[in-house]
Amino acid sequence: MKKTLAVVLSAVMVSGLALSGCGGNSTSATTAAPKESTTAAPAETKKEETKGEAASGEQVTITMSNWLEAEEATSDIFKELLNDFMAANPDIKVESQAIPFNQYKDQVLIAGTSGNAADVIMGNSQMMSAFNGAGILAELDDLASGDVLDDIYPGYLSGTTYGGKVKALSWAPHPIAMYYNKDLFTKAGLDPEKAPATWEEMTEAARAIAKLGKDEAGNTLYGLGIPTGKVAHTGTVFNGIFYTYGGHFVDDSGNVDLNNEGNVEALTWTKQLVDEKVIPAGLEIKDLRGLFASGKIGIIFDGDMGRSAFRSSSGLNEEFDKKMGIAVIPAGKTGRSETVYTEHQLGVFAKSEHKEAAVRLVEYLIGKDAMVKYHKSNAVLSARKSIATLPEMNEDYFMEVFNKQSETASPLPATNAMFDNAMNEVTKAIERIVVNNEDIKTVLEETNKTIKEMYGQ
Repeated sequence: MKKTLAVVLSAVMVSGLALSGCGGNSTSATTAAPKESTTAAPAETKKEETKGEAASGEQVTITMSNWLEAEEATSDIFKELLNDFMAANPDIKVESQAIPFNQYKDQVLIAGTSGNAADVIMGNSQMMSAFNGAGILAELDDLASGDVLDDIYPGYLSGTTYGGKVKALSWAPHPIAMYYNKDLFTKAGLDPEKAPATWEEMTEAARAIAKLGKDEAGNTLYGLGIPTGKVAHTGTVFNGIFYTYGGHFVDDSGNVDLNNEGNVEALTWTKQLVDEKVIPAGLEIKDLRGLFASGKIGIIFDGDMGRSAFRSSSGLNEEFDKKMGIAVIPAGKTGRSETVYTEHQLGVFAKSEHKEAAVRLVEYLIGKDAMVKYHKSNAVLSARKSIATLPEMNEDYFMEVFNKQSETASPLPATNAMFDNAMNEVTKAIERIVVNNEDIKTVLEETNKTIKEMYGQ
């Protein structure tokens, strides 16, 4: 489907799934003293040494737009990674364009459509869909190393492929897995060391916890925390629930197809557990995280960043881990662990004059040494099979589970620049069903029509 500039710019008013965000200014990374190359493998960086401007012996300058340098938690490690790259590649200087997260999508779209985007463009799944819709991403199929592309988990590679062309590469994916409260499992007569393996087992465990009623302070206890309202994130993560029941947001042809049997079954299950007060109604993920951290929810689905949120909210810091179990999402109707992921992605500006150098930076950042260092600093995951299985990336059971979840994680169906807007409509539909008690099929059919018009289908 053709995406006009007007459609793309209308989409920027709705933000993507916010992994984090705070202020910052544009800065340039400083070049560290030359040292031994930290490149992961010869195929990743040597490939371009005989091509283009990087082979001329003259230093070229490329830019990279990002929000990592604008945030306290990632600023230092991001600068370090850029300096490591420049030390290993003295023919390339990298200048960082740090943009606050809540301004990032808009600014990159404006710069890109005016021909002034950075050579390397960072984004998340929803942002990259909009950037691709605006035509500002280069095709990487021939620019990137075949060895690198083959090393990326298929689910992650499919999430950066549009119309059969690779337009970005996965960097720091966040698959959604299952957390559970061991104390509540014990009180409900469940084995705290044995996570539910099937959707039916999980549902019954959640019901058993909800039957506990209230805690010692009189607070209501819930068995399962799934977002069912307020923000686009609800619609986004609900794609995983749809997949569990064999449903989908779009069909194999990319057409919006909400009113399907699997989705109806998924929402029927959700509505039933809400009515039974197993799932709290109308809450968003930040509310659910607080309830889980305070011991009021038995099971919750969240990304790997959830652990730090639970530690902080509980006030127990790392001691909270003793109460927390972690496992892959239980197998549902399809027989597999169905889940979705969000992630950081790296693309190259379609009009960049230094594409070879830009790809070298991208491949370095997703390479072994950079990812191991980034993981040690911020516990990020890798989308590459050879790196995700390294002992350094699996230092505890928590990381083992999330790397295991990567094997079955599906990309968000964010193939249209209006995806964020569409997820807002899905969230409204879920609220209408679980809070307002409206008919499931009627709501899905009406929402389907709204989104198809939004998508121009």
